[in-house]
Amino acid sequence: MPVEKVCVVGMGPGAEDYLIPLARKKIEEADVLVGSPRLTGLFPGKEARGLDFSGEPPTTVSYILENRQRKRIAVLVSGDPGLYSFLGVLARYLRPEEYEIVPGISSVQLAFARLKESWEDAFIHSVHGRKLDGLIEVVKQHPKVALLTDGRLSPREIALYLRAGGIEDREMVVCSDLSYPGERVTRLDMEAAGPQAEDKGNYVMIIRGKRSC
Repeated sequence: MPVEKVCVVGMGPGAEDYLIPLARKKIEEADVLVGSPRLTGLFPGKEARGLDFSGEPPTTVSYILENRQRKRIAVLVSGDPGLYSFLGVLARYLRPEEYEIVPGISSVQLAFARLKESWEDAFIHSVHGRKLDGLIEVVKQHPKVALLTDGRLSPREIALYLRAGGIEDREMVVCSDLSYPGERVTRLDMEAAGPQAEDKGNYVMIIRGKRSC
């Protein structure tokens, strides 16, 4: 009997409206879903397993390796699998012919859609679970940076860090809760990132040169 391929499914930015039909089809065909409760919880009738990164290989990877021959497994990742996702870990333990990828709409794509502009000239950088080390050099080298964050850092903290590194003549556009009812797009000057920039959370920050309009 042929071994089922593990399917890595891009879930888009959050709202179900942004989940592509093929992703939904693969999820319906799966025996078990692997991912965060926020993602697997969208399909309450399915067997689900959370993420555990402890151990070597990580516990979640061990589960997939041990069960992929008898279960159809769909690994759910937010945004697009090719952009700072669990795929990078999983690909170290599976051969290319042992998994398939269903792309998703990334939060970066949606952020630039909200700004009504292209992102072909944007440099994508992540501080999700990472330190800010290196961000100053990235912003100095690239006129437009899309920064992926997590709940540790507020826009004000990032602005203060960049200003301390000599970067001031920039605009920050903070895109929060993209695709959800409480979605917010806020434009801030680096110099004036005051109390309105204190909120922490997962957001996409566009750092770019100031615009006249």
